[in-house]
Amino acid sequence: MAKVHPGRVVVDYDEDLVVFTVGVRVNKIWKVRKWWPVLSALRPMLRELAADPSLGLLDSRVMVGGRVIMVVQYWRSADHLERYAHGREYAHRGFWKWFNGAVKDDGDVGLWHELYRVEAGEYETSYVNMPPYGLARATADRPAGRTDPDDHDHDHA
Repeated sequence: MAKVHPGRVVVDYDEDLVVFTVGVRVNKIWKVRKWWPVLSALRPMLRELAADPSLGLLDSRVMVGGRVIMVVQYWRSADHLERYAHGREYAHRGFWKWFNGAVKDDGDVGLWHELYRVEAGEYETSYVNMPPYGLARATADRPAGRTDPDDHDHDHA
């Protein structure tokens, strides 16, 4: 379990980045043979990305809620993401080919992604009494700024 950092912490990251969300929705719970392979494909892709920082993934977090499994990722650039997604040598390409043939239009399993390009300085972060999380965890190799816990100029409750 990650150590909690008492007080307020903000991220000091001065480069563009991409926030990418991708997810699976199990539409027909009884069609395990359709959704289980989709969910099973996530782990090898995430391992592959974590094993090679040159691919451009800064961090990734899996979240589960009801019928939805979502992955939030921080990437160095959209170009890095595109190279990974379309590269024949990476797990994603084979998965996508399989998905389009086996699952795509039958309605049993939903799949989505959203990509947000964020220019340097066009974001705000605030973490209070948190372990490294989100952009703070994604940029952990960079110094994070610590602010006075009594400074409420950036409160957005």
